[in-house]
Amino acid sequence: AALVQMLSSLRDADGNTTVRGLDNTQTWSGAPYPTDQFVADAHVLTGEHLLGDGTVSDMLWARPALTVLGIDCPPVVGSAAAIQPRARARLNLRVPPGMDAVHAQDALIEHLKAVAPWGVHVEVEREASGQPFLAETDGPAYAALREAMKEAYGVPSTSLGQGGSIPLCNVFHDTYPDAEIILMGVEEPLTLMHAPNESVDPDEIAAMALTEALFLKSYGS
Repeated sequence: AALVQMLSSLRDADGNTTVRGLDNTQTWSGAPYPTDQFVADAHVLTGEHLLGDGTVSDMLWARPALTVLGIDCPPVVGSAAAIQPRARARLNLRVPPGMDAVHAQDALIEHLKAVAPWGVHVEVEREASGQPFLAETDGPAYAALREAMKEAYGVPSTSLGQGGSIPLCNVFHDTYPDAEIILMGVEEPLTLMHAPNESVDPDEIAAMALTEALFLKSYGS
């Protein structure tokens, strides 16, 4: 019961992440993610409400997001009518660019300890954290890439956010602060990256191969 109460404090009635000390009011300034498109992409069922009081783009790319990844407790099968002496949960906290990941982790730990009811003992095991990354997209490399993608796909490209930064981006940025950081991935909206049923449209592979070739030809000349 104590763990359930602690976890429930991490979201408010609207579904916003509510970790004490972390701003959850930021707004996204890039291209929007239309609500109807997100509902279709995420297979949201009729009658279900989206979480948070911001736009889809705000919630995905501009604000912290807390997810419970797993809970250790007796399974339903074989459970008994007995009070459990301990329980644990694994949490994931995604933070947007401009928010320090270590500070956010500290804030989450302090929040959990502060809301722990009935004098229960709280033990926290930290896992590795990764800093968010905000790319600077106004340089010549990005300009060449946009032109290459436009030629390969037949339509202008757009800039969107991503739910999880790749830690390697910050390593490159810290090592080469004046460089433009570009990582190319082969995926499309239905790829379901990292899911058990991940797949990729062969046309996407062909288009990205052409994009890379056109980019290297243009940027290297």
